[in-house]
Amino acid sequence: MENSTQDSRPVQNVFFEAGGFAPFVMSDTDNRPSGFGIDLVNAIGDKQGFRTNYIPHPFTGMLEDLGKGADIAVAAITVTDERKAMVDFTNPHFDTSMALIVPEDSPITSIGDVKGKNIAVVVGTVGEPGLAKLQGGKGIITRTPSVWAATREVMRKNVDGAFADAGPLNYYANTYKEQKLRVISDGSSAKNHYALAVTKGKTELLNKLNQGLEQIKADGTYDKIYQKWFPTDQGKPTPAPAK
Repeated sequence: MENSTQDSRPVQNVFFEAGGFAPFVMSDTDNRPSGFGIDLVNAIGDKQGFRTNYIPHPFTGMLEDLGKGADIAVAAITVTDERKAMVDFTNPHFDTSMALIVPEDSPITSIGDVKGKNIAVVVGTVGEPGLAKLQGGKGIITRTPSVWAATREVMRKNVDGAFADAGPLNYYANTYKEQKLRVISDGSSAKNHYALAVTKGKTELLNKLNQGLEQIKADGTYDKIYQKWFPTDQGKPTPAPAK
């Protein structure tokens, strides 16, 4: 879906996570994308002279499919060494850490309390092995296709909590206040870095994206996008190094 039929700039096809990862990437019933990551790519395109054509794609297989119809992928993509073997990454654009979302009256008070509990996690994300390590074989892991699906399991009382990135969990807790959910973060846990993924070897495109990212940080565009999607500071990403 192109931004404008009147726009004569060259087109960059972009995979975006069809299932959504609010508020980073979301889509409506017509698969029209929105979110922090979408605004970010659009702003970079404005600086670097390209327009975007967004193609919905499940998160599972998204990185493996880069180069087959699209050369950029946007989601809440955590940079890992394993993924670096498949794709190239831009400089990080968001720092986050793992957290738990639980009912307000839950006895769970820390990340370590997941042992012996039924905890939802998003399949194929870094949270899956992270939760398994925390539980140490004691507890149940309920695998779901998205953070929203995991959070709904908490709302429906089907699980004791959901383990995922703090950003979307805070977003859902604030958006659905009537559900009375509580987010538990661990300040000592390692930071995850989000970045745009690029088809391996597309060095010119990678450089354009990095240059555009620096430009929107320098002129205040990045901060405006951030404030749009995170109006109540939920752990603002550190401006350095650039996920």
